[in-house]
Amino acid sequence: MAINFPATPAVDDTFTEGNTTWQWNGTVWNIVGNTSAVSIPNSFNTVSISGQSDIVADQTSDTITLIEGANITLTTDSVSDSITISSTGGGGGGGEANQNAFSTVAVSGQNSIVADSQTDTLNIVAGTNITLTTDEATDSLTINSTAGGGSSTFNSLSDVTTAGINIAEVYEPAMVMLRVDNISTSAYTFNSHYSGSNPTIYALAGTTIAFDLSQIPSHPFELQDNTLTALTSNLVHVSTTGVVSVDSAAQGKDSGVLYWRIPESISGNYVYQCQNHPAMFGQIVVKRLSVI
Repeated sequence: MAINFPATPAVDDTFTEGNTTWQWNGTVWNIVGNTSAVSIPNSFNTVSISGQSDIVADQTSDTITLIEGANITLTTDSVSDSITISSTGGGGGGGEANQNAFSTVAVSGQNSIVADSQTDTLNIVAGTNITLTTDEATDSLTINSTAGGGSSTFNSLSDVTTAGINIAEVYEPAMVMLRVDNISTSAYTFNSHYSGSNPTIYALAGTTIAFDLSQIPSHPFELQDNTLTALTSNLVHVSTTGVVSVDSAAQGKDSGVLYWRIPESISGNYVYQCQNHPAMFGQIVVKRLSVI
C-alpha cells in the first residue's frame, strides 16, 4: 500500500499513518514510533543553569527563549550559530571599571593612591593616637583621637621648643613688666624701671601692670589698698608652668608673674609689701588718665 507523505515537509516535521510515525530529517523520512516519544537529533532536552531551575522541553516543538536582562544585550548570528551576550552597564568584568568606586584617591600633601585592578582594596590604617570605627549599616567611618586633648600646661608641650619662653611672662599684655628683686629682708627693688630701695611706683588706671616675681624666693609679694588691706579682686597670677590663680589666691607668691588689672575708676595710693618681712614695703600711686 502506498503511503502519501507530505510533498514539501520541513525539517523535523512528522507524519503518522496507522500506528507508525515518521519524521523528516531534511533528506528522508525516518520511523520514530509514537509522537509523544519523538526525539529531535542534535538538540538538548534539558538546559541546566547553575543556581536556577532546569529548563526542560515539554515537546519537540518547544523553543528556548533568551531574554535580555538589565544592562545586557543579546546578538545572534545564524551563520555561525552563535549568541553574543554583552553588558551595557559599565560594570563587571571584561576590563571595565567597577561601578560606584574611585580608581584614584587623592590625599593632600601625599602621593595619590591608585587602584591597580578592579579588585583592589583601599586600607585605612589607624596611626598613633587614632582609633577607627566602622558602621556597615550607615556606611560610615569614624576617626577618633586617643591623645586626650593635648597638653594642659605650656612646658609640657612636646612638639614645640619652649626654651627661653616663660608662659607667665606672655600670659597677658601689660603696660609695664616690673622685675622685682630684693635686698635681704630689708627692701624690694625694681631696678628694671626704678632705682633705690622700696621706691614709689606709678601706674595708670585702666591698664594692666605686671610684677615678675622670679627673683624673690621666700619673699611672698602682696598688693594692698591704703588701709593696708590685701586686694581681693582684679589680680591674676601665672606660675612658670602656666597654672593660673586669681584674686585672693593670686597674692603671696614668690615666683611667676602677678598681673594687676587696675580698674579705670580708681586712683590714689596703694601698697606693695612682703608678707614675711614688714620692712619690705612701698607705695604704688595710681592716676586716672582722664584727670591727668
